[in-house]
Amino acid sequence: MAGEVDAGRDEWQRSIRGWHLAFGLLAAVTGVLYTLEDGIAPVQRFAALGMLAILSVWYAKTAARVLQRERARLGLVYLIGAVPLTLAMFAIRPVGAMMLFALYPHIWALLPVSRAIVATAVTIAGTAIITLVDAELEPIALLEALIPAAIGLVVATAVGVWVGRIIEQSKQRAELVAELAAARAQLARVSREAGALAERERLARDIHDTLAQGFASVVLLLEAADAAGGIGAARQYIDRARQTAQENLAEARALVGELTPPALRDASLPDALRHLVTRLGPELGLVPALSVTGSARALPADQEVVLLRVAQEALTNVRRHAAASRVEVALSYHDSGVSLSVKDNGRGFDPARVTGGFGLAGMRDRVTQLGGRLELCASASQGATIRAELMS
Repeated sequence: MAGEVDAGRDEWQRSIRGWHLAFGLLAAVTGVLYTLEDGIAPVQRFAALGMLAILSVWYAKTAARVLQRERARLGLVYLIGAVPLTLAMFAIRPVGAMMLFALYPHIWALLPVSRAIVATAVTIAGTAIITLVDAELEPIALLEALIPAAIGLVVATAVGVWVGRIIEQSKQRAELVAELAAARAQLARVSREAGALAERERLARDIHDTLAQGFASVVLLLEAADAAGGIGAARQYIDRARQTAQENLAEARALVGELTPPALRDASLPDALRHLVTRLGPELGLVPALSVTGSARALPADQEVVLLRVAQEALTNVRRHAAASRVEVALSYHDSGVSLSVKDNGRGFDPARVTGGFGLAGMRDRVTQLGGRLELCASASQGATIRAELMS
């Protein structure tokens, strides 16, 4: 992610290498022309080459750092030295004008527009004055110097504004890339946190729907065994407690490995529900009625798991709170999906007064995460019905 954040900066760094390369090539060509040019006095040649070397060092010490965005104020400092050095090289021999091709872009890259126009005008005026002095101030030379100077000012300003806009767009693009990358990093962090929270909630629901319920059954069975009148009577409760503990262990292993619940591993959803009502029947003191309507078919694994968990939680609530004499579990397959309902004729309750716990909230979360809906119909002394519906 750090590489993405620096993407815009890297793009600008690549363009800086181009600026350095252009300056180096122009300096090299100018140095070669100074060296090979005929009719130049040795003193002039050495002076021009010395100024070129000073300008190159000055560029490396100042302008290169400004382009790296280290210190913006150095841009003006660089140009205060670069403009007179370049004009002096031009004054010594006209081939020094080669470095103007580097100077003008630097002016527009390192200065605001208003200052860049002034610096460009000063540079062009300087070249015009040097030309006039070399021509000994002849009238025709004055005209020949002013016309190119005016044209040069217009062209340099136009090109400079264009270069400035390109540089500004490059800066804005780099900033935008950095902002987008930072936003992506923040979204990824939020997504990871949300995923971790969702996983904790899922584990909490799974633990509640499997291990907690299983342990509660074991406790109830052992208490019943303890209250039994003899070893023979207690044996059946102990055997059922052992069976529940074994099933709980299998559920724990499946939970750790994120596997399909053992009841669904080798059986269909209707068979898993039959096993569930058969196992919980003795604890309820009755055998729940199970009905399956419609054409039974295999459902996506997550849907079957959710429906089985809803049935487990609903039957556990009936066992703990309802004191019902009749419980009906209905699984219905239809063209648009599947529905499961658990209905009892127990003491009922007021849904508005149910708070805390994972039971009803966990069932609702499981169903809504799959795009389904959970309905609860209950009232005091008139039983309760829980209905979950999932779409195909």
